[in-house]
Amino acid sequence: MATMKKTYHHGDLASVLTQAVRTLIERDGAAHFSIAEACKMAGVSTAAPYKHFKEKQDILESVAKSGFQDMTEEMIEARDAAGPNEAGRAERIAAIGKAYVGFARKNPGAFRLMFGSSPNVKENDTVHETGHRCFSILIEEVAAHLGMTPDDDRTKQLSVLLWTFVHGAASLEIDNDYEAADTVIDVDGMVDLATYRLLNTVN
Repeated sequence: MATMKKTYHHGDLASVLTQAVRTLIERDGAAHFSIAEACKMAGVSTAAPYKHFKEKQDILESVAKSGFQDMTEEMIEARDAAGPNEAGRAERIAAIGKAYVGFARKNPGAFRLMFGSSPNVKENDTVHETGHRCFSILIEEVAAHLGMTPDDDRTKQLSVLLWTFVHGAASLEIDNDYEAADTVIDVDGMVDLATYRLLNTVN
């Protein structure tokens, strides 16, 4: 809370409120958070949000955008930590997938919001563009793995296959659906396995 107030005094009110709402969404869900409580966390009046946001929908869109930005940063960091561009592309792609799951694991409320718990949010142009930039990290790495361009249909199809598996795994984990298997599930291990198998299938 103190950090939020300090940031606010530096003039970054929209960012501070976005972070406060994001914190509450993780606790209460996107449908149930209180703007008044977010204002209290940020140390501002209940009228303050409307200097930057017309309505609650705008705040949710800001949260989704910030989520995609954070996910993108985490994917890039994981990719780069996995090895240089000229080698180990499979490891880099797997690292992107594990970072994706890791983000969902840490931020289930934001993750659900980003991908449709409030349908109008993901239809916002800014949210859509930020999400596309996030997905482009995977597309670019797959293109490099295949020796093709990001616009090539084969690149896009393989990227969608990888994303489909990773997104499904992330959703199943944060909704505790793996409990139905009644066994220990190593989701990161599954991402590694699926990545290598899918990449080998197209080589």
